[in-house]
Amino acid sequence: MARNDYIPDAQNDFLAWHDNFNAQVAAMMATFGLTQEEVDAAAADNTVAHDKAAAADAAKAAQQAATADRRTAFKTVESNARSLANRLKAHAAYTEALGEQLGIVGPEDTTDLTNAQPTLTAQSVNPGNVTIGFDKTISDGVMIHSKRGAETVFTMLAWDTRSPYLDNRPNLAPGPETREYRAQYFKDDEPIGQFSDVLQVTVPG
Repeated sequence: MARNDYIPDAQNDFLAWHDNFNAQVAAMMATFGLTQEEVDAAAADNTVAHDKAAAADAAKAAQQAATADRRTAFKTVESNARSLANRLKAHAAYTEALGEQLGIVGPEDTTDLTNAQPTLTAQSVNPGNVTIGFDKTISDGVMIHSKRGAETVFTMLAWDTRSPYLDNRPNLAPGPETREYRAQYFKDDEPIGQFSDVLQVTVPG
């Protein structure tokens, strides 16, 4: 029977392995007729491995701290910039041209919901449980329709304003079940746009 490699890949597992290897090499020096230079080399390697691992851990921690600090700073700077931009926009001297020059006029949203259709994703790993993801764009949300098992007609399942939606209905019968989903945007409580492509999912039994 084939064996796996005796040297582990994970850092901490590797260090623990080499700690033992280094100690055993020193203890068995006479048994295997090892020279002092060979024992010292193994010990030096062990020190290098620990030093480099510690340096890498420190660098990773510093990077994580720097990333968190940057995120916090960006949020503060953004909040300050928005406050100042709002003050400028409220000033009597403000014009659209000056706003463009300052970069405080957002691009025009040209999304046409009357011809748009949602894009759905679905995942099912547990019986009677389907997680449905959807894009919302500028709509208020989506109306999700479904049919399952032997059903031949789509029925309304839910109006949802935030992705994902969890369909946790139990299967109609024991065993795996095929479900189909489609969705349509809604705006101001009215359906708008086209239905999405039909998404078919097999739900475990």
